[in-house]
Amino acid sequence: MRLGFTLVELLIVLIFLGIFITFSYSPVASTYKKAHLLAGQSYVRNVALALEAQRDPSTGALPTHLTDCLSGFGQRPSTVKECTITYLDSQDYVIEASLEGADLKKVIYKSSDGTLVSLP
Repeated sequence: MRLGFTLVELLIVLIFLGIFITFSYSPVASTYKKAHLLAGQSYVRNVALALEAQRDPSTGALPTHLTDCLSGFGQRPSTVKECTITYLDSQDYVIEASLEGADLKKVIYKSSDGTLVSLP
């Protein structure tokens, strides 16, 4: 009558676990990078919506005193490290955010045409 496992059986199980972990790490890491990018894009969109909500209804002018979008626009995801607002004129602006932990490190929103671009 045998009690327990032999050393060979334990080594085989450890080898299978190592192979499983090796093949499952890459998809998980890729998913985290995509999630960081989507969180950054979502935050930049929220900042743009907040700016549009503060636009003067009679003149359409923007509140140009806001140049830093790291606070005051809701909870900022930890992936967003820098975020600035640049006003092109009284009607248009550009939001640039630098991301950490994503494949694409910069998100840029242009209010003139409403485009959101992600760059490496």
